Amino acid sequence: MNPPKDSNRLPRDPALKTIFSHSRMIADALRRYAVYPRGPLDPRTVAALDFDTLEKLPNEWITDDFRVRIGDQAWRVRFRWARDWSDPRGYLLIPVEFQSQPRPDMALRMASYALRLYDELEATGVLSRRMPRPALFPLLIYNGPGRWTAATSLDRLIAAPALEPAAGVRPEDIEDARRAARDLSAFQLRHTHFALDFDPYRRDDPVADNAMSLQIALESASTLEGLRQPLQHLRGLADPLLAEKMLKWTLLRLHVDEETAEEMKTMASLDDFHSQLDETVKGWTEQLLAEGVEQGIEQGIERGIEQGIERGIEQGIERGIEQGIERGRAEGERTVLLRLAERRFGPAAAPLYALIDQVQSTAKLAEIGEWLLADTIEQLIAKVQDAVASDRSH
Repeated sequence: MNPPKDSNRLPRDPALKTIFSHSRMIADALRRYAVYPRGPLDPRTVAALDFDTLEKLPNEWITDDFRVRIGDQAWRVRFRWARDWSDPRGYLLIPVEFQSQPRPDMALRMASYALRLYDELEATGVLSRRMPRPALFPLLIYNGPGRWTAATSLDRLIAAPALEPAAGVRPEDIEDARRAARDLSAFQLRHTHFALDFDPYRRDDPVADNAMSLQIALESASTLEGLRQPLQHLRGLADPLLAEKMLKWTLLRLHVDEETAEEMKTMASLDDFHSQLDETVKGWTEQLLAEGVEQGIEQGIERGIEQGIERGIEQGIERGIEQGIERGRAEGERTVLLRLAERRFGPAAAPLYALIDQVQSTAKLAEIGEWLLADTIEQLIAKVQDAVASDRSH
């Protein structure tokens, strides 16, 4: 079993697209995050949608120069008063894009996909040229680091005529530029999209019956403890196939090696996940501990031999080796504990660095390892502080 690997190699975009191929994800995203106060829509507008009619549209089309362009996803959903898809006034189009990295020109890209979606619906006969186009609610789903700060309206990317007062610039030119900006503003594209940014909701408790909320919680969890609550709710999700896909993506985020991942992917029930997860973490602990102790012993023996030679006596070499081995074990265990603490608690583990470095007893370090797997970060820090104080008193 391998310790965690580089997260940049994970198939993040394909995984998200697979998860969001389930209509439940789109419906729950709109129900919870697109309405006031989190989003721009009135709750009654979303309540007027018949999510039983929500369906995914094909997302490939051919441009005039015969290049295939692929949008992430597109959906349509009828309002509750519409009987079928014949009247464009009776349904809503929802183009969906996924981003895990900032993209300043996203508003332009979203507008382009919306226009191509209209063209595709006409080309396939869903719409005719005489028909009005259905209303749009373009949705951007962003799960990257930090907040989404790019413009969500295309007009913010369009430069208006302007001149700044400067030496040599005529006042009448400045006034004419301002007048031109006012005159032309009505003719600029104003396509707007809604950015569902995970960041503001990463610390919220997951909502048991909302798949979008559970996905945000699973994506945001950086520790074993942080996964427990969303995984508990995942068991009760009404869509077991969606729950399985969300679980598989969670396993990939844990960087489990291929053999273990395959074993865990084939689990018949989510009920086994917690025990499997604990065993995975313990396996990492044992492997890292063995590597750390081995390295620490080698360094300790070298240091012990050096000390013995400096003393110039055979007994010093022997004693130095013994002390070096003991010191090496302690150094190895300290290194492993710090790595595991950082992996489980993230930045909150920072206070442990100086504390664990002061613990000399290998027995006590082993005990701290047991605390690390079971306790909260607050409990762990308090216990290690007591252990340090106890060492000093002796």
